[in-house]
Amino acid sequence: PSSVGDILAKMAKTTELGKKLEQAIIWERWPEVAGASLFEHGHPHSIRENTLIVEADSSVWMNKYAYHKWHILKRINRLSGRELVSDIFVKLVGDDGPEPPD
Repeated sequence: PSSVGDILAKMAKTTELGKKLEQAIIWERWPEVAGASLFEHGHPHSIRENTLIVEADSSVWMNKYAYHKWHILKRINRLSGRELVSDIFVKLVGDDGPEPPD
């Protein structure tokens, strides 16, 4: 028989819930992930097919996030110890336009 801790640890590594819990680090540490100049002007919205969707508060900040996306990706993946997200899609807050391509 396995202990409850062992079962939960295995589930955290192999289930969708475990993946979501791991992705929560992005929301928890957003100021550190985005950096001092960006974090107040955007926030993580969701993750879809390994793409982090970030909502920025203006088109100027959308461009700044796009410019810094590789640095943000590197920080996220360094924090998680593996490739947690592979791309970033930036959209304007409240924009219900198209989602990132599949």
